[in-house]
Amino acid sequence: MVTFSGSLLAPFSATKGAECFIIREARRDELKTIGWLAAEAFIHDAIAHYFSGTTKPMSVIGKADLRALYDLYYFVVKACMIGGGRVVVAVPTVEGSSGSKAATTIAAVVCWYPPRKRISALNAIRGGILRCLKNWGLNGLKRMSEEYSHTTHGVFEQAFSSKAIEKPSSGVGIGRRNKRTVLLESDSWYVQLVFSSKQYEGRGLMSILMREGFAYAHSVTPGIPVTLDATSSRARDRYMHLGYELIEPQTLIGVGKATSLGIAPSKNNPGYGNELTGVPYWCMVNWEPVNSLRGNEEDTVLKQPVI
Repeated sequence: MVTFSGSLLAPFSATKGAECFIIREARRDELKTIGWLAAEAFIHDAIAHYFSGTTKPMSVIGKADLRALYDLYYFVVKACMIGGGRVVVAVPTVEGSSGSKAATTIAAVVCWYPPRKRISALNAIRGGILRCLKNWGLNGLKRMSEEYSHTTHGVFEQAFSSKAIEKPSSGVGIGRRNKRTVLLESDSWYVQLVFSSKQYEGRGLMSILMREGFAYAHSVTPGIPVTLDATSSRARDRYMHLGYELIEPQTLIGVGKATSLGIAPSKNNPGYGNELTGVPYWCMVNWEPVNSLRGNEEDTVLKQPVI
């Protein structure tokens, strides 16, 4: 059972067994580290394969593959930082020491976009999307910015329209310019990226980071849902334990262009032509994130550190 001491809002420390982590907002000088860790974490991700247009599975020993994914996630995280989002990290440290100077690496990361804040064209350029364009071409950029984003946005829009949630009376910054009374998808908090580094998987850090975000969201915009899209069934199941609901059984992109693993056919692999069923992913919403603040991880203690 999780024991809370102090606030769930960063910064705080989380101790599980003999390991201690500081939960805090990321610094700009950590962007490169986060980019490389994300590249390793998502090297087998089907959506990443689809964006790249690859005709064979990516590998961590493929320098070009890893570099291209680094450029993608460096862009994602930097654009979030400069675009009004929150990037929160879990940093392993020595219990009783203070600050980031004790950190050895970054163990987990989450990127949040607040209500009415999403990536803009200007911030995409400032964040480094042109490197992604250089790596994967115009087709890869269209798959990211048009096909994937457009499809995901449409699924969430339909879900919010069907749910017709009344706008909270305390909805700070929500719908000030008009008289509408229901929430739109753009009014939600959006989890752009969340992962644990390979070295620190299985510590429950993603759950801790997610709940920190729920606590922060509740402190500034109470009653506002959280949206995300899971790109693997494993992640989908984890998010369901954190209070997220599936909007539809699965969402597909790339039908007729890629396999379920995001691999495109080629002259060397003509057999893929019969397997172009598209890449599945899962759009999810936590309609009441405040109900998910308390976790059930065993042997975890959260407390406010001196930073």
